[in-house]
Amino acid sequence: MNDTWHFLREFESKDLVKRYIKKKYDFEINSAKAYEIISAFKQGRSYFESVKVADISVKPLLLYYGIVSLSRGLILILNKEARENNIKPSHGLKITNWSDIAESGKLEDIIVKSSNGTFRELIIATKNKSYFRAGSSGINWHSEYLIHDSDYEFSLKELSYSFPDLKKSAESWLGLEIPSRQLNNLKHKEVLKTEIEVQGKGLLDIIFPDNLFKNPVITEASHTSKIVYDGEFHPHLCQKWASSFEVIGDTYVIPPFSGYILINDISKMFAVSFIFGTISRYYPTTWNNINSGIKNDSVLPFTTNLMDFLQQKYPQIIMGFIESPYEFEK
Repeated sequence: MNDTWHFLREFESKDLVKRYIKKKYDFEINSAKAYEIISAFKQGRSYFESVKVADISVKPLLLYYGIVSLSRGLILILNKEARENNIKPSHGLKITNWSDIAESGKLEDIIVKSSNGTFRELIIATKNKSYFRAGSSGINWHSEYLIHDSDYEFSLKELSYSFPDLKKSAESWLGLEIPSRQLNNLKHKEVLKTEIEVQGKGLLDIIFPDNLFKNPVITEASHTSKIVYDGEFHPHLCQKWASSFEVIGDTYVIPPFSGYILINDISKMFAVSFIFGTISRYYPTTWNNINSGIKNDSVLPFTTNLMDFLQQKYPQIIMGFIESPYEFEK
């Protein structure tokens, strides 16, 4: 067990959970709710431990179950009114085009649709906020996005852009350059204008589509590019957890999802785990063909690296919300 789980074990103690809630929210919870939080974190840890020794045929499913358990525990903590009996039991996501995928074999074209369930409750509880380690080993920045009331759709391909640590694996699988750029600087240049500097050039019209980023002015140079657009909202951001210095993180910019949807990092992780957990659970022949090298196995290195990544980082991102708010938010 790493230091993250050492910390999260504190949420398997009734006294410590009640003490934490009292200190953070100045609010007393009863023992029944404390036990609900404890149960979610215990179950999550058990699933994560099982993933380490599980056969690859069930590894994505066990990992997803662990992610759901930790997510529900976090929702119970962040939402004062949430209880086991009023959190919706549904996932909040559904693959809508599996028959097409089964025929084409192109997993990247999987479409998922949101609905009422854990996915949406997680977005609401976290305020659709991402915490970032921007040129830092610790959290020092955040971005918060609009929470949509209506359902929306996005693809696995779009989700695969969201994990800069896995960029090489995603590019090998998809056979294309991932449209993402490291963020150097973001500031409000003047009233209702935002100026962004990123590393590199190219693909910026995809990352900053003019239907969302009004009147964009893109200036490219050999090593950096600048983008100025109307409005003071942040672009679609995601965390790279390890730079060349390993423990130092960076922030990356990616395109918005279909329909110009922006969601936070924890929800992106939840969604991508849901997809592979669903394939493993409900379409085991497809998953076994992939992991046995029989058919469509070009996705396997990305998926294997993704599972290792989620197993390590999802508990950390849970801890990031538990430890909030941070000084820069006050």
